[in-house]
Amino acid sequence: MNIAALFMLLLAGFGVSFVVLDVSRIAAPRRWPSARVVMADNFRPFAIFLALFAGPALFVQALWRIRASAGLSLIDTMLAAVIAGGWALCYGQVVMQCAGMLGLRVS
Repeated sequence: MNIAALFMLLLAGFGVSFVVLDVSRIAAPRRWPSARVVMADNFRPFAIFLALFAGPALFVQALWRIRASAGLSLIDTMLAAVIAGGWALCYGQVVMQCAGMLGLRVS
């Protein structure tokens, strides 16, 4: 695996998760979970769907929001960015494997 492959996995992981996040915001604005509602009722299928398929994007947006409010130090921000990147790499690997199983040639 080289740098180009890692870059492709990052693009696929973040790209698909941000697309899922934006489509879900447009398609279901009333079902968008809030922290208060999720804590009161643990099983919310839409919240679980978002966490599963848009996890890296949700994590990056939360990181961006908390960093903008000066709630994180620089080292915490860097650590969270590494975690988000690793999560996106794993997600990108899954996306690329699924594309390969569908017969799409991805290099």
